[in-house]
Amino acid sequence: MELSLVLGAWVAAGMTLFIFSFLYKDNPFYRAAEHLYVGVGMAWFIQLYTYSVIIPKVYKPLVDTIKAGDWVNMWLVLIPTVLGLSLITQFIPKISWISRYGFTFLMGYGAGLILPAGLATDFMNQIVGTIEPFANFFSLSAGAMINAIIILIGTLSVLFYFFFSVEHKGAIKKVSAFGVYFLMIYFGASFGNTVMARFSLLYGRFDTLVKYSKGEYFYATNWIILGLLIYFICEKIFFKAVKLKKT
Repeated sequence: MELSLVLGAWVAAGMTLFIFSFLYKDNPFYRAAEHLYVGVGMAWFIQLYTYSVIIPKVYKPLVDTIKAGDWVNMWLVLIPTVLGLSLITQFIPKISWISRYGFTFLMGYGAGLILPAGLATDFMNQIVGTIEPFANFFSLSAGAMINAIIILIGTLSVLFYFFFSVEHKGAIKKVSAFGVYFLMIYFGASFGNTVMARFSLLYGRFDTLVKYSKGEYFYATNWIILGLLIYFICEKIFFKAVKLKKT
């Protein structure tokens, strides 16, 4: 097997086990892996934005418009660039007020972009999905009828729960309390889905560790686990000896 693949296996197994070692306690191996992970992630994002945003959408358009003498399009590129760069002034206290212009534009643009899409996808689709089955309700199967009724009851009860224009008492209180059950079911299902997704990633790491414990990778997983165990045992003995010496 190629040396690069073996080294990659040792690095992958080592970083995984170093992160897992935090389950025992905080230690230098975990901190090293954590810092390396954050550093590599930031470096990857920097190069990604450099080659996908800064060069093709800022540098090249500015160079092309300046060469062509197209001053109108040059300003259309330069103004967003300056607003983006103004966000960096947040790290300089004396001129951090400049970043407000960039943040204001960013939040206003983001709200204007997200609100119509959110209304179309979440709000309108929810209304259509709730009402549409009742257009041909009696032609539906029994299961589809029950499903449509449950969706209608759940939507209305949850809306009543978040309706604060009137006091929640009497029938409104009972309906809104019923909406809490639908909310808990939704939150539970979402949480379960998230947990299952994380467990699938965990299984993948375990599968990788088992794979790299084979002889073709020079038992990378086994040796790293042994090294961590030796370190923790020696550390515990050392600190215990130091503590006894002080007493």
